[in-house]
Amino acid sequence: MAQSLLQVALFLFLIALANFLKRIGLFSEKEGATLSKITLNITLPAAIVASFNTFKLDYSLLVLIFYGILANVVMMVLSYIAMRKESNSQKGYALLCGSTYNVGNFSFPFVQALFGAPALVAASLFDLGNALMTTGFTYSLASNTVSGTKPNTKDLVKKLFTSVPFVTYLVMISLSFANLTLPLFLQNWMQTIGKANPIIAMLMIGFMLDIRFQPGWIKKSVVLLCIRYGVATVFAYYFLKHTQFNQVIRVTLALAVFSPISNSSVAFTEKISDQGKLASFTSSLSVLISVLCYFVLAPLLS
Repeated sequence: MAQSLLQVALFLFLIALANFLKRIGLFSEKEGATLSKITLNITLPAAIVASFNTFKLDYSLLVLIFYGILANVVMMVLSYIAMRKESNSQKGYALLCGSTYNVGNFSFPFVQALFGAPALVAASLFDLGNALMTTGFTYSLASNTVSGTKPNTKDLVKKLFTSVPFVTYLVMISLSFANLTLPLFLQNWMQTIGKANPIIAMLMIGFMLDIRFQPGWIKKSVVLLCIRYGVATVFAYYFLKHTQFNQVIRVTLALAVFSPISNSSVAFTEKISDQGKLASFTSSLSVLISVLCYFVLAPLLS
């Protein structure tokens, strides 16, 4: 437990350090955007590849993809009901920010550092279901709700298959089904690159964390965040007490559902409505809450 607490404390320090350096003018959110691109396109895919190559995939774990979808659906339905009397643009905000998880940039560094390859594979499978919802169905439904027009299906498919982590998931799962592994030198390269992912991801979160708000935003954000973390508590209890997975996988799933709002949801909200700043505020609050949850839960559960 002490080692887990120190690991989580290190990540909190990196987030706080990055945010402090941004506030004194040494860095800006632009650096956060750059680190996000590095994480999503280089270090995170490398970590995924390394984990799948050092862990034999149990086909029973494919149900985790379904769990990623189900958790999104439950939060999306409850968030829509909570905002059903609001404007269409705010309903779209609720659909995108009430559901979706930032598993890749937030949960992965923690579970990678604390539990290693098995945890990262489990988180990857959960995130595959989450990605299908975030970039596909949820975005489509939110856009339709706001504008009354249905997004182009080809555009949605393009977004999915131009997402490097998503394609990496599919490739590595396919290789696992075929009992194929990458050459040893490539595995070693991926492991080395993947080790940088936790540090880069935490610095990115610190650079992008920004709490600026209008008084009217508080109530809407609190409603959605109560739904998010209430549902997270229920799912975490279910994963820990009512599933037959080993301890590492159960804990990984319990932590995954306490992830903050996906960065993509904020971008999509800004694209389809006038609620982009509200979405950014809610997302930043969710990061702070998730950091606190991980600080408490990770040492207790590990």
